[in-house]
Amino acid sequence: MLYSEKQKKILIIDDEPVFRATLTAFLQQQGHLVYQAENGVDGLAAVAVYHPELVMCDLNMPRMDGHQVIQIITQRFPELPVIVVSGVSNLEAVTGALRAGARDYLMKPLRNWQLVAEAIDEVFTHLVEQDDVGELNHHLHRLQRDDIAATQLLQAMAPPREQRLQNWQARYQSSSPLLIPEFLELNGQLLVIVMELSFMGADAAFIGAMIRFLLHGPYRQYQQGESRLLASPGNVLEYLNWNLYESGLPANVNMAVLLFSQHDEQIRFANAGLSSPSWLQRANGMPLGMLRQTDYPTFQRVLNKPCQLSFHSDNGDSLQIELTSMLQRHH
Repeated sequence: MLYSEKQKKILIIDDEPVFRATLTAFLQQQGHLVYQAENGVDGLAAVAVYHPELVMCDLNMPRMDGHQVIQIITQRFPELPVIVVSGVSNLEAVTGALRAGARDYLMKPLRNWQLVAEAIDEVFTHLVEQDDVGELNHHLHRLQRDDIAATQLLQAMAPPREQRLQNWQARYQSSSPLLIPEFLELNGQLLVIVMELSFMGADAAFIGAMIRFLLHGPYRQYQQGESRLLASPGNVLEYLNWNLYESGLPANVNMAVLLFSQHDEQIRFANAGLSSPSWLQRANGMPLGMLRQTDYPTFQRVLNKPCQLSFHSDNGDSLQIELTSMLQRHH
């Protein structure tokens, strides 16, 4: 969809679905292109996916609160303005948000929607006035950024060490927050995604959050019977590869996708750069994000359950995963 100069891309980060829908409807009525995220981690990933021109963010949210989100956006995307929309009215919260980098602070519940429109117009008017020094400031902020924001994001997005899904139990131990798994249950099957972000530098946490964010849509569609993308490990890698390349981030991600059957010992898998275990390395493909379109074939093998998997990165990080099928345990 093409958008005019007056139409802006706006991202709403808020954990209240009714409020998100109401604010989205108003902004769309104003002619803007609107995206949504339901928590801080997803919101930061959405910044990388959608490249919004304005973020409207709540403060009290699960997993990562709005103060952390504003701080990270200011550090990593200093040209991106943030307006806080929150029910927290104490002076400490307001000054803290503005000190962290927010351009404005709007109180919930929103009753005067004209004030919302005026706040947005004022932000963009200010940006136009700052154009002459904007590029210089951008480069200065990039030079001055530190790893605190990345560390906060890595901590927030780390999955639990032990998970009990409906039909599976998963445990893992990793020597590094940059070698991490993700577990999704698909009608009794278990999809395991292993990401190695060791070579991403300061962008590692943002790319990892972006990958998890990109999986949300196909996962909801699979649950609703609208898409079978996640049923093919190779297709999952191709989907993520295209989106990482299009994001413009300097991504070069090693990843494997493995799909475990609940009823037999068969697993289906595809690999994009992981070097271990040896049977996975033999199915190796190009790391994600290097080329816009790359084929990732899906392979198949037998792996006895309960499964114990061991991954080792080239820089010495290790990841151990143990998977148990509840169906097998009952038998």
